[in-house]
Amino acid sequence: MLLVVPLGSALAHAQPPSPATAGAAATPPAAADDPGIAEARRRYQQGVEFYRRQRYAEAVAEFTEAFSRWPNPTILYSLAQAYEGLSDVNRAITTYRQYLELAPEGDARRADVEAKIVELERLLATVNVESNVPGAVYVDGERLGDAPGALRIPTGRHEVELRADGYVTDMQTVIVAGGTERTVTFTLEPVPTATTTQFVQVDREPIRFPRPVFYTAVGVTGASVATWGGLSIVAMRRADAYNDDPDRTNLERREAREIARTSNVMLGVAGGLAVTTVLVGVFTDWSDDEDDTEGDDAAEVALAVTPTDGGALATVRWTR
Repeated sequence: MLLVVPLGSALAHAQPPSPATAGAAATPPAAADDPGIAEARRRYQQGVEFYRRQRYAEAVAEFTEAFSRWPNPTILYSLAQAYEGLSDVNRAITTYRQYLELAPEGDARRADVEAKIVELERLLATVNVESNVPGAVYVDGERLGDAPGALRIPTGRHEVELRADGYVTDMQTVIVAGGTERTVTFTLEPVPTATTTQFVQVDREPIRFPRPVFYTAVGVTGASVATWGGLSIVAMRRADAYNDDPDRTNLERREAREIARTSNVMLGVAGGLAVTTVLVGVFTDWSDDEDDTEGDDAAEVALAVTPTDGGALATVRWTR
């Protein structure tokens, strides 16, 4: 006996069979008794029970497994009805057509199956997918075809997605009714490419001072050192005169202190100028102007500072 379930209406779930019908259809036609067929019968029986409880997804799983172990038309017929229960119109039509290919020519259910296919096709809408690039079309997460092209989609609300290599995926929501036709247009944008910023290193010539700048710095530094030396001598003489004069006054004492203070300030200035002169000497262009290709070795500058009584002695020496 076969499992026969009326559709009821085009949009309704297939109704489960009555207990009497289910019991009669619980086992497909007899075949050679082997372990594979025995397991297929067991799974088919379990699928019938799931179908009776309107647990159509579980019924599909059991019928599919049973058919993989025993390619029997009766199992296909029940599987197609389970797909109807899930409102999976496309798979139900495909399974019914597979049943027609597998069932014998004189099968009494052929007319019924052909009628079911016609009724189910009325639930499908035609959606023409147009796109600027070829791509794969996914409906509700499942690939149904390619674009540009036409798809058959069941009545209802669906998410139509277009994917193409090198382009940003796009998705549109469509609501279609059975027997209608719609056109959906996609314009995909290329995937943005990562931009690479290149930094160009610019070679710059090192800072070089002309020789006159160095000579000027040496002159200024020498003058400051000479000024400091003169002030130091004057300060020491005033100090000696102040100490040797028993009739010294406060004015003379202040004058001696002012000269000593000025001498110390001049010592600091001379020291700063000496350091500056050394740096200028390091960055002075000592190359031979007549032969720039060969060039001379850079000047070596040495600075020595020797503490003395009342000050310090700075010595600058450079060699080439």
